[in-house]
Amino acid sequence: MCLGAGTFNLLNSLLGGVLIFVLLYVLARWATQTDPQILRFLLTAAKLRSQYDPMKFTPISIRRDGHAQA
Repeated sequence: MCLGAGTFNLLNSLLGGVLIFVLLYVLARWATQTDPQILRFLLTAAKLRSQYDPMKFTPISIRRDGHAQA
């Protein structure tokens, strides 16, 4: 709803705002019918982004001690 209002204000077009609102509404309805948890997953993905930040990756050093004998 807010994105539709933002589009209305940006483009000064009621039709554009209504079309964006309807498009997002239909997309959300389709997504929840396909997978009921998908919107919850998408909304929480922004909070978990720092866990998967590649710039915060610290490499792990692995040391080999020759060939292992059984």
